[in-house]
Amino acid sequence: MDDDDFDFSDHDLDDLPANELQHLEASAVRATQQQTQAAPESDYGLDDGEEVVNLDDEPYMDVEEPPSRRSQADANQLLQRIKKLEQDKAREKRAADDLKTKLQTKAGEADTLRRRHDVDSRRYERQLADQQQSYSTDMAALKTEMEKLRREKESAQTDHMFNQHDAREVGMARRTARTMPSRPKSGAAAALSPAGTPRRAHKARAQLGDGFDDDDIVMASPSKNRDRQKTATPRHVGKRKRQVTDQSPIPLPALQLSEPRSRPSRKDPEPEPATEAKIDAALLQHFRQDDRRFTLLHRLLSHPSSNGTDRILEALTQHAFPSQPSKKLSSIVYDALAATRASDVHELALRICHIFLDLWKRCQNEKYYAPTSLILDALHFILACEPAQTAVQVAERAVPLIIAFIDLVSDPISKAAKGGEKAIADLYSATQREIASQIDVLDCLELLYLIATSCVSSTDSEAITRLWHAIPSTFACMLLVKEQPRPQITLMLHILSTSALATSLGPITTTDSAHESQTSIEDALINRLTNLFTETPKPVPDPAASATPVAVVPEGEIWDLRLLVLHVLTGFSISQHGSVRLAQNRLCVGRLIKYLDNCITSLYRHPLSPTQDLKITSINVTMKLIYHIATTNTDFDIKSKLVNTLGGQHAYLVALTRLAFSEGLVLEAGIEDAVVNMAHDVLDEGLSMEEGDAFGKVYSSGSSV
Repeated sequence: MDDDDFDFSDHDLDDLPANELQHLEASAVRATQQQTQAAPESDYGLDDGEEVVNLDDEPYMDVEEPPSRRSQADANQLLQRIKKLEQDKAREKRAADDLKTKLQTKAGEADTLRRRHDVDSRRYERQLADQQQSYSTDMAALKTEMEKLRREKESAQTDHMFNQHDAREVGMARRTARTMPSRPKSGAAAALSPAGTPRRAHKARAQLGDGFDDDDIVMASPSKNRDRQKTATPRHVGKRKRQVTDQSPIPLPALQLSEPRSRPSRKDPEPEPATEAKIDAALLQHFRQDDRRFTLLHRLLSHPSSNGTDRILEALTQHAFPSQPSKKLSSIVYDALAATRASDVHELALRICHIFLDLWKRCQNEKYYAPTSLILDALHFILACEPAQTAVQVAERAVPLIIAFIDLVSDPISKAAKGGEKAIADLYSATQREIASQIDVLDCLELLYLIATSCVSSTDSEAITRLWHAIPSTFACMLLVKEQPRPQITLMLHILSTSALATSLGPITTTDSAHESQTSIEDALINRLTNLFTETPKPVPDPAASATPVAVVPEGEIWDLRLLVLHVLTGFSISQHGSVRLAQNRLCVGRLIKYLDNCITSLYRHPLSPTQDLKITSINVTMKLIYHIATTNTDFDIKSKLVNTLGGQHAYLVALTRLAFSEGLVLEAGIEDAVVNMAHDVLDEGLSMEEGDAFGKVYSSGSSV
C-alpha cells in the first residue's frame, strides 16, 4: 500500500508546532508507565477488593524527571503504610482480647447464676417437700382426731338414747305398779291353806323353777317380768283369758295365763325404740361441717393469757375504759361476739380479729395501755389457727396500731441515744416507765413479723408492697439503733428481710422530695445496717442507777447478730435493683471489706474460740456478698469505694490477700475453695502483676500469719 493512500503530505507535517513531537513522545511514555502501575501485585494481602497502595503518589511533570527520587518517595510512604497497618492490627487484637475477656466474665456470671439458681431450686424443692410432708402429717393427725371425735360423739349419742330408753321403761314400770292394783282373791281361795291347793302352788313355782314365789320377783324386777310377758302372753290377753276360763275348768291351759298378783291383767303396747333413736343424717352432716366454728370459739374462750393465771376473756374482766368504767372489756367482747354472724370458720376468725382491733384502737384513743398484752394474745392465737390470708386481710388495720404502740416505747430510746439530758430524763420518767411496762415491743414486733411473712407467702402479689407502703421510712432505722434491746434489733432484721422487692428495699415512699426520695431512704437503711458491723448493743444508762453495772452482751450473740445483718444484705443483693443500690452506696462495700478483715484477724487473735464456726461462716458469707456486688455491676471499681472508709485500702489488700492464699488449715479450716477463688478474682482486678507477686511472697505457703 502506498503512502499516498493515507493522503499524507509533507506540507501537513510542516504545519505542526516545533515541540509537538516531544509532547507526543512524553504522553506516550506516561501512558505506558500508568498502564504498568494500574494493577500491581501486593505482598500484604490487599488484592481482594482492598485499597491498592500507590507507590508513586507524585505525578510526573516531565519525562526527564529522576527515577531515584521517585523510588525513595515510594519507599517512605510504603513504610508509613505498613506501620499504620500494624497499629490497626494491634488495636484490633486488643479489642478482640477485651471481647474475649468480657465473654469469659459473662460466661462466669452465667455459670454463677446458674449454680445459684440450681441451689435455690433444690432448696425450694426441699422446703416444698418438707412443707408438703408437714402438711400431710398435720392433715392426717387432724383427720384422725376428727374421726375420733366423731366416733365419741356418735357413741355418746347412742349411750344417751339408750339411757333415755331405759329410764323411760323403768319409770313406766313403776307407774304401772303404783296405779294398777293386783287381781283380787276370791273368799274361798283366800280361806284355803297352801296345803289345800298343792297343784296350783306347784305350778306357780314351776314357772321360774327357783323355789320362790313369783309375787316377790314382780316388785323387785319388773323388766324381768315384762320380758317373760313378751315371750309367753299373746297381744290380746284379756280376750283369750276369758275364753279359756269359760270353756274349761281344767287349770292346765291357765298355767300359761297365770300372772303374779301384783301384775296388771292388761297392758298397752310400748312404743318402738327405733322411732326415738332415728337421727336426721342431714342434721348430723350440718353439724359436722360447721363444727370448726364452735371449736374456734371454744379454744378462744379457754386460751390462757400471757400472765399465766387467767384465760384471756377472764382477764379482760379486770379492765374497763376510763370513759366507761362501769362496763368491763370482756362485756364489750361478748356483746360483739353475740352480734357476729359468719358462714364459715374463716369469716368468723376475721370478725373476731376486727373485734379485738376495735378494742385496741379504742385503747390508743383513750391512752389506756394496760390491756394491750391481752389483745395481742388473742390476735396471736387466732392468726396462728388461720391460714395466711386472714393475716393479710387484717394487715391494713393492724400495722398502723402496731407501729403506733412500738413508737410509744422505742422512740424515746432513739431520742435518748442521740444525747441530751432532757431526752434521757424523759426516757426514765415515771410515766414512760409505766408505758414501757404495759406495752411489750417484742410482742408487737412478733405480730408484725407474722403479718409480713403471711404477705410474702400470699397469692396476692401486691400484699407485701402494700405492707411496706404502710411502714414509715424512719421506723426501721429507729429499731436498729444499738441502744435498743438486742432481741428487738434481731426481730426487726427478720422483718426487713421481707422488704427485698424487685424495685425497692425497706419502707416505700411515694413522695418526690429529695429528702424523702426512695433512694435516700434506701441509702439511710443500708448505712444503718452496715453500722452494726462495728456497734455493740448497749442500753442508755439510767442516771439514777449509775452504780449498776451494764450487762455485757455475750460474744456469740454479737456474731449471730452481725451474721444476720449479712443475710439481710445478701437478700437485698439478689435483685438487680438491690445489687445496684449496694454498689452505689458510698459506705457499704468499704464497711464489708473492713468487716472481712476483722473476721480474718479474729481467727488468729483468739484461735479456736467457741465462736470459731461463726467466724468462718461470716468470712464465707461476706466474701460471697462482696464478689456478687463486684461482678454483677458493670464498670464497678472496688478501690473507689474504699476512700470513704477509714483504713479501707489497707483492709482490702490485707484481707483479700490473706484469703486468696489461704490453705484452709487449722485456724482457716472451713473457708470454702470458692471463696478463695473469689478473693483471687477481686484482687486480679485491683492489683498490678508486680503488686500481686509481692503480696504472694508475703502470704505464700508457710509464711502466713
